[in-house]
Amino acid sequence: MEGEIFPVIGAAELQKWAETYNKVFKENEETQRLIRRQAEHDAMTDALNRGSFEKLLHMYENGDTPYALILIDVDTFKTVNDMYGHAVGDEILKKVTGLLKKAFRSIDHVCRIGGDEFAIIMVEMTSDLKYTIEEKIKAVNEELGTENENIPAVSLSVGVAFSDRENSGKSIFKDADKALYYVKENGRNGCKFY
Repeated sequence: MEGEIFPVIGAAELQKWAETYNKVFKENEETQRLIRRQAEHDAMTDALNRGSFEKLLHMYENGDTPYALILIDVDTFKTVNDMYGHAVGDEILKKVTGLLKKAFRSIDHVCRIGGDEFAIIMVEMTSDLKYTIEEKIKAVNEELGTENENIPAVSLSVGVAFSDRENSGKSIFKDADKALYYVKENGRNGCKFY
């Protein structure tokens, strides 16, 4: 009832029962951990999935912690998939995820929210520090811009909105999305702030 293992003491039969119970208890704990991980993460990229993103965004929208919402699209991803095949497209998505996780802090939340769409909730971030996001995105785009290991060069279009932004719209997601579409309509391969 307390969610703990039994001490292995008492008569031999009771000890054997406690050992068996403890083994099953530990196996169930591991199974629950795996199920929770599968429910929260994208199977292919190991980024947080859309459901996790929505929960986190709701939590930060209703909290007091300053944060930035970063929306990301892989540029011309459909064309890459059509030219090179879906296996190469999958490798690109894995590479993008790895580079984003490497560029951002472990406390930030890297999420895959759609096919070639990613989001990052960057915590403890205010608009006066936007240069750090620009630097990180520039570095990721530089690395993606070189072809290697049979993976073609790609780039990212990025839109950002801060929780402390001026003239905010209806939602931080819509504001970041507006910034993203500005980049997509004006040459791609860049970062724009709401």
